[in-house]
Amino acid sequence: MLFMAFYHKYRARTFGEMVGQEQVTGPLLASVKAGKTVHAYLLTGPRGIGKTSVARLLAKAINCQKIGADGEPCNACDACNDINDGRSIDVTEIDAASHTGVDDVRDLIERVRLAPTSLKKKVYIIDEVHMLSKSAFNALLKTLEEPPEHAVFILATTETHKIPATILSRAQRYDFKRATKTEIIENLKKIALAEKVEIDDDSFDLIAKAAAGGHRDAVSLFEKVLSGGKKLTIDKTRKILGLPEDREVIDFLEAVIGSEAGVALKIAGAIYQKGFDMSEFNRLAIERLRQILMLQFTGLNVAEDTEENLRIIEKLAGRKTTDETLKMLESFIEAGILLKDVAYPLLPIEMAVVKSAGEEAEQQRSGEAESSIKKIQKEAEKPQSGAAEGIQKEAEKQSSGEIEIPASAILSASEESPGDPSASPQDDKLNNRDVPVPVLEMIGDIWQKILDEMKKDNGTLYALLRDAKPLGFTGNKLTLGFKFKFHKEKVSEAKNRALLEKIASEIVGHSCQVESKISDGKPKTEATSPAEQIAAVEEVFEIE
Repeated sequence: MLFMAFYHKYRARTFGEMVGQEQVTGPLLASVKAGKTVHAYLLTGPRGIGKTSVARLLAKAINCQKIGADGEPCNACDACNDINDGRSIDVTEIDAASHTGVDDVRDLIERVRLAPTSLKKKVYIIDEVHMLSKSAFNALLKTLEEPPEHAVFILATTETHKIPATILSRAQRYDFKRATKTEIIENLKKIALAEKVEIDDDSFDLIAKAAAGGHRDAVSLFEKVLSGGKKLTIDKTRKILGLPEDREVIDFLEAVIGSEAGVALKIAGAIYQKGFDMSEFNRLAIERLRQILMLQFTGLNVAEDTEENLRIIEKLAGRKTTDETLKMLESFIEAGILLKDVAYPLLPIEMAVVKSAGEEAEQQRSGEAESSIKKIQKEAEKPQSGAAEGIQKEAEKQSSGEIEIPASAILSASEESPGDPSASPQDDKLNNRDVPVPVLEMIGDIWQKILDEMKKDNGTLYALLRDAKPLGFTGNKLTLGFKFKFHKEKVSEAKNRALLEKIASEIVGHSCQVESKISDGKPKTEATSPAEQIAAVEEVFEIE
């Protein structure tokens, strides 16, 4: 069965069957009962919540030949049957997303003038009305100002702010709200009973959560689950929908919050190997982080969840500050955006894990290594000779802040600004040799140009490079510093490095190689402490 056919089969036939929208159905029933309907209605709210269903109910109630005492349509007369079956030519549904132009509206207005063929009133349901053009709205406005007695307009939209105030002021507005999990489950149980399906409560709960407050999405997911047979368990439902278990998502976040990046990456990788939808996995992680944030901010855990999960959320909320949770949320929200564009769906989540858990893990490892560094420091303070003396000199050189940048790079970076005409002829020697330069400002513009070009070519690589800092430019080699090992390794992969070197070479005007290393990206311009010198020596000579 096609979804829309399945959805229409279980669409509400009376206002009383609409679940959880009493703030809309109550006033509409009262107006129909009193015979005080208007010429224009505006139905607003999230997608898939029942706006067009209510529009059809209202069309039936206005035209019903045997209207009930409570204002409900009878669903038995010719008018109700024709509208239910979509046969009535006096009820017209228009998708404004595909009929945005003024010509479409003018054609509608021409037809509005004609009297109805069989019903009491002609009803025009315009869905996604905010998509109409400005000129189309202006044409519609004239009809709304002086509508024919036999015409009723029902406008539906998810984005009220895009509708002109002149239109809003001429329509009676009704706001829909998202359905609660309980309301969605109530509706699904009715469908399950009609379809004679055995399904456990955990499956209903899972579908309701995935629907995120939308009845149409819930019905769509339920129809998908029905492909698994007439007897469904939570395991089968989860497998059909491609959703990970709550426990897997919570274990993942426990690892992230506990700065166990390796464990979190392993869990995410296992989820990916199972074939689950990583966008959905990321959405579930964001929902849990939001739950933690709300608990931290308000002190209340009001989410609809199991007692066990609520206890775990309370425990996790106590391990981080509100600011730390906000940063994690930002990382996973950014991952959700990247997931729409990347070919490798695990990568954005890995990046979010590294940003959320990697930095603190690095700090912890640094703390554990502190005692070892102190031992090296003591040895370095002793009189030195031979190779050890060479190492100390290298440390002093590192701490001096001098970074070598070739003349070719300097000239490339300053092409748009002519040099000083009074410069000494000795400056010509710069064309033949590299010179030490104690600042990095002159390669800042070059790096920004590289980033701008990379953004056009490869969005994923651009996202990785945003956290990189240029450390130096010597000869034909550009050295980049990365805070995280994960970012460094991804950029260093042959395909990514080749693209980066190609763009860098085009920007600087000659062949350019790229070297990546772990660094905070801050060139040192002042004398460093002995411990920092030893750390620099370790990096240069790869001492472990």
